[in-house]
Amino acid sequence: MGDIVTGKLDDGSSPAISLLQPFIFFGRIYNQTYVNNNGDLTFDQPWYSFTPYQFPAHGGRDIIAPFWTDIDNRANGIISYQQYTSGSVLTQATQHINQYFPQLRIRATWVFIATWDRVAYYPNSGTVRFSSKHCNYICMNTNCPAGYDTGNSSYYFSIPGSFQHNYTNLTYSSNVNVTGRWAFRVDQGSQTWPFYPFGVGDIMSDGRSPAVSLVQPFLFFGKTYSQTYINENGYLTFDNVWDSCVSYPFPRHGVPDIIAPFWTCIFRGRGVISYRQYTSGSVLTQATQDIYQYFAQLRFRATWVFVTTWARVAYYPNSGTEPSFQVVLISDGHLSFILMNYGQIAPTSMLVQVSTIWE
Repeated sequence: MGDIVTGKLDDGSSPAISLLQPFIFFGRIYNQTYVNNNGDLTFDQPWYSFTPYQFPAHGGRDIIAPFWTDIDNRANGIISYQQYTSGSVLTQATQHINQYFPQLRIRATWVFIATWDRVAYYPNSGTVRFSSKHCNYICMNTNCPAGYDTGNSSYYFSIPGSFQHNYTNLTYSSNVNVTGRWAFRVDQGSQTWPFYPFGVGDIMSDGRSPAVSLVQPFLFFGKTYSQTYINENGYLTFDNVWDSCVSYPFPRHGVPDIIAPFWTCIFRGRGVISYRQYTSGSVLTQATQDIYQYFAQLRFRATWVFVTTWARVAYYPNSGTEPSFQVVLISDGHLSFILMNYGQIAPTSMLVQVSTIWE
């Protein structure tokens, strides 16, 4: 059963639940969640609302709503949660995700389960009308959106019919061909963008990184670099940190060597700027395959990958804009490559430079 969220309450919520592993939700990293009685999860604060609205709301709240409606568990039903970091549940989760997303090679290290079991709709406290355990979804005279919605951005998914009283769609259909189950990837956006894994490595806390030592030297047009600097305004440098937010067209002789996936005036806002290095594992396999696809004439096997991601950062001073992009450095010790990956890029009237320059 796990930990009980609340006692017998109408419109209640759990206290802040510390997550045993950070959860990446469309570029934002959360270390806690709230399980709310009325059929949804939130992250920043509890949410007592029993009157759902249609997604997308473009409000200020990230929400995951398996079944958001007016629920009352005072007479019957249990709302509980449980976390797993080992055992058969992780094996089961790994099998499921690899079944639904076969292009990904994932091995689950953490699972969080929230369950609303045989709870009732208000004011029918003596009747059982919703059970996540037995898949018995019967809604009457209320709107119950199911899906997820993100605050101040365009990411959302609403299960078809969930706001039009078509609740049998939740039980008898699916987006992964498993009746009664819906599965979503939420780490990097609802679109399938070619992002490398990000957000779990070292995270920048201010506008620029200190010198980041590279595990393997990076050859950049005849120069060998053993360190890099990650600049908030969308570029990497090597010799020293650089604060410029006003981009200009390349070539520009006399400036430091720079790799600019998206150089413009940026501030982190609610986003995350992170980096990570890899010398083994599936990311090296992915990089090797990517370089072979783009440069088939080369015999290349990646031995080092450096991933820097600007996830849902904002243009200064427009805090409501959230472009996401990434630069990936790849090397086998002799050959070096750069990949630039892009997610959703919000329009901007500012100058933007995307390129590399060397002197």
